Amino acid sequence: MARIRVLPANIANKIAAGEVVDRPASVVKELVENSLDAGATRLTIVISQAGKELIQVIDNGCGMDEKDAELAFERHATSKIQSIQDLDRIATLGFRGEALPSIASVSRLELKTCTESSGAGTVLRLEGGRIVFRGQEAMHRGTTITVKNLFYNTPARRSFLKANNTEFNHILKVLKRFFLAYPEVHFEVIHNGEEVFNLPGTQIDQRITQVFGEKFYQGLVYINEEVHDIRLDGYVCKPDHTRGNTENQFIFLNRRAIINRNLAHAVFQGYGNLIERSRYPQFILFLHIPPHLVDVNVHPTKMEVRFANERVVYHLFLSSVRKAIQDQKIVPHFDMTGGDPQKKEIQRHFQTMRRYRPPVNRPIRGQSSPVESDAQLTLSYTVPETTESGPSLLPFTRSEVEVEDQAGVQANLWQVHNRYIFSQIKSGLVIIDQHVAHERILYERILDALEKKQSVPSQQLLFPQTLELSLEDYLIFSEVKEWLEKIGFAITELSGRTILIEAIPGDVKVGYEGKILLEILDYYRENEDKNYQPHEKIAAAFACKNAIKSGEKLSLEAMNALVDQLFATREPFFCPHGRPVIVNLTLEELDKKFKRIK
Repeated sequence: MARIRVLPANIANKIAAGEVVDRPASVVKELVENSLDAGATRLTIVISQAGKELIQVIDNGCGMDEKDAELAFERHATSKIQSIQDLDRIATLGFRGEALPSIASVSRLELKTCTESSGAGTVLRLEGGRIVFRGQEAMHRGTTITVKNLFYNTPARRSFLKANNTEFNHILKVLKRFFLAYPEVHFEVIHNGEEVFNLPGTQIDQRITQVFGEKFYQGLVYINEEVHDIRLDGYVCKPDHTRGNTENQFIFLNRRAIINRNLAHAVFQGYGNLIERSRYPQFILFLHIPPHLVDVNVHPTKMEVRFANERVVYHLFLSSVRKAIQDQKIVPHFDMTGGDPQKKEIQRHFQTMRRYRPPVNRPIRGQSSPVESDAQLTLSYTVPETTESGPSLLPFTRSEVEVEDQAGVQANLWQVHNRYIFSQIKSGLVIIDQHVAHERILYERILDALEKKQSVPSQQLLFPQTLELSLEDYLIFSEVKEWLEKIGFAITELSGRTILIEAIPGDVKVGYEGKILLEILDYYRENEDKNYQPHEKIAAAFACKNAIKSGEKLSLEAMNALVDQLFATREPFFCPHGRPVIVNLTLEELDKKFKRIK
């Protein structure tokens, strides 16, 4: 007796439904895709009980005649593909011909559809994939599909559905992708009788605001780059608008929402070291690529694709994000009013201060060593004074220099809690974090020297320090010794895992050489999973561990040196780890805090 048999159509459809339809959100996705492929410019999506009881999609697309309406429920019946060559030029969202029969096999479904030329619309009702009613009804052009009692005939699958809030959130995630990919389409979403979204057709920038709000849109940077026949446009968030999850990350390929970890990684890498650990960028990106250069037929849900040359696409994502972020010169902002950062005013303010300030001597920290250029100068420190009367009533130590610029506006600097440097500008107040500012200066100085193969100023130790390393530290040390020597360390290996530090970079405080070296090794080890080049990690580690600390009192000369050198860097607004260096607090925001204005 034969053991192999052909499955009945109803069983085959239920198996196929498991690939295409796993929850109500899957049904919404397939039906909305069909409506958009039909040229709909207005869609109404009605949901009840998170789709478990009712999913209805109403569109004004081209509709179907009676014959096509019945064929649409046959497996692998499609209007999108005629030959094998069509698979290389798919430009529609759906093409497999599996969605409708799969959905119909696990629900009670009603279809109403009418074309422009039809005298009346076609009505079909199906239960478990079988047509139980055929009829006609007067209606406008378009299609309405109503899905009731999803998984009524597969109770095991229905039992796997989550709570209504969870399932409806999955539906919203699906719909947001369509909202963004088709901003010109009017979407209306109704859940349990209440209107959730009513989004008239518009441009993409307005659609982003409609869906996520004005504050979200103000935190984005526009991208538009093209390589050969491949174009990337859209938006990525500013480095200080990241999130602790990947919730708002959207990639669209020829308006098809896709999931691609490599491209998401390329976006992350485009920020370099401007993003803190455990933070993720938000982005809405549209990739336009000739259909023959991509295979969308690799997954039943069509969310995963395969590129003919993914390396080119990856580099386009990475380079586009990097260029957009670098071009912006973004300043972090106390976003209480949603205003734009006053980047040009801040830079002009500090340039004016430098131009009108009399020259000051800025001694090297630690032991003296020959210094030939301003770029090699480091910051000096003053020891906090103690008084018998105890701490001052004012919560800051103020060192101020007043400078008249051409407009007669006074500029000043003062230190707050030995941590932040404040400076008044015309529109309000600028706050600089002294630690991360110095970190940015040191990072770029070391990185430039390493990339340009220039020598870094070094200071010879009068009393070389012996240091015994653990096995773990020694392994890291052996890996990075060459880079350590290039940034100014002179280290001799003795017996076992003992080393002798004979010289240190000019920026290192004498007496801290062993501590700094161990902290650099720790940093390198902790960041080994980051996709940084070794010299970038060494530069970031050195900058992080050797920068002035929060709580160190700075002289006026040191603050001036810090500001001058900060604004000579390429990226003065963020430290190598993504933390903001400068925050702008506008006068309007202060007035609101003090209830001067509403």
